[in-house]
Amino acid sequence: QKEWFGRTVIHSDRRFSYEEVQEIIEANEGEYFEEIVTLNKLGHILRAERFKSGAIGFETVEVKFKLDERGKPLAVIPKVRKDAHKLIEDFMLLANKKVAEFVYNKKRPSDDHGPTMVYRVHEEPNGEKLQQFAVFAGRFGHLLKLESGNVAQSINRFITSIEGQPEENVLQNLAVRAM
Repeated sequence: QKEWFGRTVIHSDRRFSYEEVQEIIEANEGEYFEEIVTLNKLGHILRAERFKSGAIGFETVEVKFKLDERGKPLAVIPKVRKDAHKLIEDFMLLANKKVAEFVYNKKRPSDDHGPTMVYRVHEEPNGEKLQQFAVFAGRFGHLLKLESGNVAQSINRFITSIEGQPEENVLQNLAVRAM
């Protein structure tokens, strides 16, 4: 496996909006169809690997605003995250991971660690807060069974179980806070 890291400039022959890419994925045809579908399949594989390694799939609701010609808000429209959005996220996370590995591997044999690098680490979730959240979720009729040693899988199963429920957004936001 050969990798290279350095400063680059990207010259794009074509720029796509999320909506254009999503339309190509859903229609199974369009400009750069094979490339987009291949990237999307790879994105699904990357996502599955992340979840298998303990990532949690929180889906928060983003909104966009419809404005009149003077910039006055007319409506709030929820954005639906589809494969096109997740595809970009999957590859940004992969790029971050590869850069972190590259920097870490720059260590010299005499070092205990590689060069200094800033990165984010998520601490283990607070068990008491998660237990309180599980009780709260139970009041909505949802079971959050917290397995010791595998909190991520427990949370992911819970998130999947509440998809499409009216209280989904509230419970996901509270789950994030509990963690």
